[in-house]
Amino acid sequence: MVGVLIRMRLAVLRNTATGDKMAWAAAGGTVGLCLAIATVVLAFLDFSQPKMLMDLLAVTFGLWALGWMAGPTFAGEPPLGGQHFLRQPIERRTLAFGLLAAGLVSVTAAVTLLAFVALIVFAARLGVVAVLVSLPAVVLMLLLVVLLSRVVSLLFGALARSRVGGVVTATVTAAMIALASFSWVIFVGVYLLLEYGFPSRLSTFLRWLPSSWGLLSVEAAGRGDIGWTVGPLLGLCALVAVLFLLWTRLLGPQRLARAVVRGSSAERAAPRGRAARSDLGAFYLKEMRTWARDPLRTQNATLPAAFSIISALFPLILDYTGFLPFIGAATALMAASTCANAYGQDGTALWMTLMLPGRERADVRARQLAWLTVFTPLTCVMTVVGTLVHGDAALVPWAVAGNVAALGGGAGVLAWIAVAGLVPGPDPHRAKNTPLDHGDVTGQSFVAFLLTALTAAPALGAALAGHLLDLTWLLRASVPVALVTAVAGYVLLGDLAARRLRDRGPELLQLMRTGKRRTSVDDLADTPSAFQTMPPRSQFLMWGSMAIGILGLFPQGLVPLGIKLSGSDAKVWFLALYVPDFWQWPVVAGMILIGLAGFGGMLGVYLSETRKVKERAWKALRIREAAERAGAPEAEQAPGGPDRLTHA
Repeated sequence: MVGVLIRMRLAVLRNTATGDKMAWAAAGGTVGLCLAIATVVLAFLDFSQPKMLMDLLAVTFGLWALGWMAGPTFAGEPPLGGQHFLRQPIERRTLAFGLLAAGLVSVTAAVTLLAFVALIVFAARLGVVAVLVSLPAVVLMLLLVVLLSRVVSLLFGALARSRVGGVVTATVTAAMIALASFSWVIFVGVYLLLEYGFPSRLSTFLRWLPSSWGLLSVEAAGRGDIGWTVGPLLGLCALVAVLFLLWTRLLGPQRLARAVVRGSSAERAAPRGRAARSDLGAFYLKEMRTWARDPLRTQNATLPAAFSIISALFPLILDYTGFLPFIGAATALMAASTCANAYGQDGTALWMTLMLPGRERADVRARQLAWLTVFTPLTCVMTVVGTLVHGDAALVPWAVAGNVAALGGGAGVLAWIAVAGLVPGPDPHRAKNTPLDHGDVTGQSFVAFLLTALTAAPALGAALAGHLLDLTWLLRASVPVALVTAVAGYVLLGDLAARRLRDRGPELLQLMRTGKRRTSVDDLADTPSAFQTMPPRSQFLMWGSMAIGILGLFPQGLVPLGIKLSGSDAKVWFLALYVPDFWQWPVVAGMILIGLAGFGGMLGVYLSETRKVKERAWKALRIREAAERAGAPEAEQAPGGPDRLTHA
């Protein structure tokens, strides 16, 4: 059975591997291989304190385990899973053994095994007995991370279908995003580690993680402690056995959550009030009920707040509270990104709006008002509480202006992006048990994030000018400026979204139904977006440039700039604040320039790909015109057939 499942997995991968998937798999495998080699090299290093190497290896092994939990969980279902054998007369335990063996036959498992070889390298320093102990420890650690990924993936998938589970899933996702966003702290952490070492409490916590139990066993074998040599290994065996049994149980039909959300009773569902009788009121009530009932909307409401709170807690490690007043603004900014696919999340339900001509504006406004109803009270409370905890009234205009501008600008940006950059996803009743089975919204979220940040730039620019020029009235004027930009963004971008929905509604519904963007050579405005046609290499360059831009401009450029302007002595974990005073301003300026260059590179790649799309559309138009002049059928004259002309 094991051999059959392994061959099935290889056959599935071989027959579903396209050029794009192979390119991304090669890129991911290369990055993973580099990280694995770096982990092995780490085990060869010498440190002034003997426990430093153990602490670093404990952190590294923990990050590998976290990657296994996060990666397969949010990347979707594996190519061969238990759901494919629900109707087959196979014993669950036999199926679990086969799927586990098939899961070990993969590039990720091989790369992880190479990374865990660092434990053998570490054991070689301690003696022959430690090396012998490290061999089963490496195998158990690999089984641990693989089983963790499978169990967590199934649990998250089931939880994602309920509202309570949506809160849990969104919180965990926010924590992972926050950790990924602040992964650059590792460089500062390594610097501090080499100088001071890990705090004792943190070191103890890291060693008690299951991913470090093999390390503890090897270290104990090196010093001849039989109890601590056998104990962690037995603990790993027990944990692997428990995870295997739990995974075996979860391979069957999952009943952890309701797949359908209950509706209201007839009395509660009846429209009330004069507002419900208007178009805007009816759409608004529909949106608010969707926010209250849909597990996906629950995730959208929870993730921004959880991400902002977790991100603001990082500086508290160093007793710095300067970020707390901006939790509300950060939540509004993140909420615009997570909610930018409003129409795509509803599936083909767009047809109900299109069947009511002239109601597009009311539908767009209702979505904007519902989003503001959900996030305005939340962000205002977070801003007030964060300001009170921080205790410095000088940051109040900054916090209020940022929050107001992000709310108004975000309401406009998400409405426009939801129509102009719609990402098709499954209908809610057909969504699978995975948190991200709603289309790849990465590019859409980044664009919404950047545009929302741009809408807040005038208000924050006024506040910065008032601070630098020591003009109190100009600093306070940032709040009215934020209000003006918020109203302008809400009205203008909402009107653009409504106009595009009215003009391109059928094309959007076609995109939702088929996943393909319908294009017409007679109207080049309908050419496919560069995001849909961009080759993997260009996507890698664009998203890599964007990551460099975000990292350089925001956390390493503008934030330390604000800290220096405020006169604070806190260094937190910003590179510019750890260099000598003479070099701090040049480093801040350099980081800002690097960030701007990253965004420039991203824009250059996007414009280049957009130009290629336009050129292909013009070429198709010329082919069609030539075919019409020759009197021949279009499909016979155009290379590639009719699909070449009509589909992206």
